[in-house]
Amino acid sequence: MSSALPTVWLGSQRGRIYIHSAVAHWRRCILSIRLNDSVLSIVHTRGRVFAALADGTVAVFHRCEDGQWDLNNYHIVDLGHPHQSIRCLSVVDEHLWCGHRNRVQVLDAKTLNLTKTFDAHPRKESQVRQMVRVGDGVWIAIRLDSTLRLYHAQTYTHLQDVDVEPYVSKMLGAGKLGFSFVRITALLASCNRLWLGTGNGVIISIPLSPDFTKTCSDDRESNKDVATSLKFIPYCSMVQAQLSFHGHQDVVKFFVSVPGQSRKKPENSEDVKAEVHPQKMLIISGGEGYIDFRVGEDEEQTEDAVVENKHFSTSKGEQSHLIVWQVTAI
Repeated sequence: MSSALPTVWLGSQRGRIYIHSAVAHWRRCILSIRLNDSVLSIVHTRGRVFAALADGTVAVFHRCEDGQWDLNNYHIVDLGHPHQSIRCLSVVDEHLWCGHRNRVQVLDAKTLNLTKTFDAHPRKESQVRQMVRVGDGVWIAIRLDSTLRLYHAQTYTHLQDVDVEPYVSKMLGAGKLGFSFVRITALLASCNRLWLGTGNGVIISIPLSPDFTKTCSDDRESNKDVATSLKFIPYCSMVQAQLSFHGHQDVVKFFVSVPGQSRKKPENSEDVKAEVHPQKMLIISGGEGYIDFRVGEDEEQTEDAVVENKHFSTSKGEQSHLIVWQVTAI
């Protein structure tokens, strides 16, 4: 199987990258390479693949003339001292945002030159863990922190802070959270919403500002590329947030958004008024165990049922789970 065709890249804690075909024979690894340290994030832009490593460097891969990926001649971009891990990467237009310590370092994706550095958090011991670009904004989450921070994608101006801890405590109560504090561990932007996962297994969905929906609708009607033509600031408010009663018993590890239903195309291209069904998206969260936060609130639940439920929860908590939501893309 040729690597010139679409591929999937997997990074491991042992510093290896495995490349699989996205066309057929998915289980068979067609290429692999060992790097200097753990692979923490992988993104693709401008025909290149960028891999963030735990030693504070970024490995950059390109294709050969025949279209195959060249794993022998790759570039290493060093973000400087101290050599601490680059936990996340985010593509922002023609640049690559790298989460390095408490800072964001911006690389030109073509020249690989460092163009900007700014602090995402005042504490030097803090660490940028997640970044999501939406419109002209980039939402950033900090390790062991419950506050999301919004920055402008072009001016790097700090625009908004959103703390999710008061909302989670209000919705679930201190008894559900125990002695653990709320911290953001997973972040995704999909279907005009921010999806947040916490270290307590709680999943929150926050609608973006009303301007997002209006702009998106206008661009779609004019057949423009929504991903590149949107120019708006993705503000959000916890007043409109929704908390899922379905969650994980431990840390929410990741989110993935995939198409759940293809759009219905008109049989006759001349029939421009043909009915088009809204696209369905599947939002998938991954983490350890599953829990329904409503369980135990029913006062009529028998003692035997409580014991049985606790036993069930304990056994389920030892397994990894995926939780899937079907959402209509606006």
